Amino acid sequence: MGWHAFTPVRGGLRRWLQASGSLSARLAATGETFSVQVLTQGRQPLTPDESRALGLHGHCIGYAREVVLRVDGQALVFARSVTAHAASVGAWRSVRGLGSRPLADVLFKRSDILRAPLAYNQLQRQSPLQRHVAASWQAATGVELNHRTLPARRSVFTRHSAALLVMEVFAAPVNDLHWNGFASQKIFKPRK
Repeated sequence: MGWHAFTPVRGGLRRWLQASGSLSARLAATGETFSVQVLTQGRQPLTPDESRALGLHGHCIGYAREVVLRVDGQALVFARSVTAHAASVGAWRSVRGLGSRPLADVLFKRSDILRAPLAYNQLQRQSPLQRHVAASWQAATGVELNHRTLPARRSVFTRHSAALLVMEVFAAPVNDLHWNGFASQKIFKPRK
């Protein structure tokens, strides 16, 4: 199953998947402490699917950042952002210096960044992408995803004609309190 313009997920998690704006800010609004755990950052091969989404051809080396988003210490979302390596030293160079700050600090505070519509997917059990997310999640949290299908969304952000692909995988159980406590405020400011 590929990426689509609609999400097949029902219930409270559907609202999270479809929410516009900063996911980090929305998560921060549900608890006392929001944090970003950086798993990996640097030059990496892009998958063919990532290359296509970025408008690149063939096998490309890009710049990737993978993180786990946590609220009150609980891991909720795995996120991967990728761009062409040249863009990581050009239009998207600010991504390199984020450290443990959320990517939203770059994406939603600048007026020159455009966002394409969200696309949705269910990462199927044992697909290469699901296996990668599951292995990264287990290494970061100690929790196995038990070969679950994982709801995900992604979007391409463009700045000065350079694309950045952001994928967010909702890896915490669907019945998690945070998904049921969807924050509906119009403004979200991450808490320190």
